[in-house]
Amino acid sequence: MSNRLAAIADDLSGAAEVAAVLGPDPATVALTLAGVLGHVARSSSDVVLDCDTRALDPSARRAAIAQAALQMRGAGAPVELVKTDSLLRGGVGDVVDGLTDAGARVVVAAALPALGRAVVDGRLLVHGRPVAEAGLHGLEARVVPGPLAAVGRRARSVPLAVVHAGTDAVRDAVVRALDVGDVPVLDARSDEDLDRIASALDGTDCTVVGSGGIAAAVGRRRGARSSDPTAPAPVDPVPVARPDLAGARWPVLLVVGTASAEATSQLEVLAANGVPVVPVPREVLLRAVDRREVDDIDHPAIAAARSALRAGAVAICVEGRHEPVPHLARRLADGLGIVTAAVSGRSALVLTGGETARSVLTRLDITTIVPEGAVEVGCVVSRADDGRRVVTRPGSFGTATNLLDAATFLQAVRDDPSAATSRVEAAMGRVNRKAALR
Repeated sequence: MSNRLAAIADDLSGAAEVAAVLGPDPATVALTLAGVLGHVARSSSDVVLDCDTRALDPSARRAAIAQAALQMRGAGAPVELVKTDSLLRGGVGDVVDGLTDAGARVVVAAALPALGRAVVDGRLLVHGRPVAEAGLHGLEARVVPGPLAAVGRRARSVPLAVVHAGTDAVRDAVVRALDVGDVPVLDARSDEDLDRIASALDGTDCTVVGSGGIAAAVGRRRGARSSDPTAPAPVDPVPVARPDLAGARWPVLLVVGTASAEATSQLEVLAANGVPVVPVPREVLLRAVDRREVDDIDHPAIAAARSALRAGAVAICVEGRHEPVPHLARRLADGLGIVTAAVSGRSALVLTGGETARSVLTRLDITTIVPEGAVEVGCVVSRADDGRRVVTRPGSFGTATNLLDAATFLQAVRDDPSAATSRVEAAMGRVNRKAALR
């Protein structure tokens, strides 16, 4: 009997995050349902589907999730885990409804302690403050206060007291809720809480919806290698000098498709370290989408990006990103994908934002990626099916040096794979220590 675990994610960066922690061997991330079904037919290894539902309208999102769950179950890979946004963006309630339409018994565990995101009494807290006060939603006007509200009238809160009472208490509460048609919504503050939840749900016939936190707990339960944030963190190594990315032998192209404040700081750090940052005008990106190609290939911004990439590394972003236009976000991400395909050659890639990552990989005819490690929690290094390495990461994410660290890693892994692996492990240790101090 196969021990394969099948999962779904609402965007590509989330799918890579899940695949990296399911262990003991990394899962394959597929960008299409056909790709998942083909993988299931020829392999017994884990698989994660990027359903790309974050930007869909509610009815389309619900239908897409139901279709994927039904077809994956029919292929012999029932969906056990669904990754959603840790800030509850992208219609978590629609995802739950779609799974229910497909006949799944759904449990919600939304906490992500590694990034300070806890669920208490069904409400989402970010470093102890209500999510609405965290300032992380950017241009999105609607902030869902917690998974209890996201699920709606069928939700039943399972409080921390029950989670702390142990595995049997959690399992009993979950089963009682499921037996009457409710959706259990589980509180958690720590990775230990999530470990209890994963243990309680192990072997049950249910589908868990949540963040990368519960995915990592499932991975630990399955024996994932070096992913346990409760394990003693390694001592920091002596700092290693960063390579000269501007003059690197191996080209690295960073593509930033988000208007988040975090990304702004990260681009500033890149520029301060000699990596050119090239804003591409909106009209160039939108025209590329309309014409399905870059017709202005000699535009100064594109010429500058190509020249800098030949010299080593470059970041491209949307010009005027400090004054974003939300209704154009998807089209601009598509435009970045077209431009990237036109200039990237065989370069390694750092892709910020799930929509941007998917657009780029689709334009490059990349249909699967397999994670190899992580620069930070959620910032995942994968091998694409065309052989290149790709870093995927969420938009509102990471320390100020995250983009620089990702580019440095991609350079180091070409020069010395073993040294690069050590840097990944050290980075994970630093993140885990920070999480423990919050």
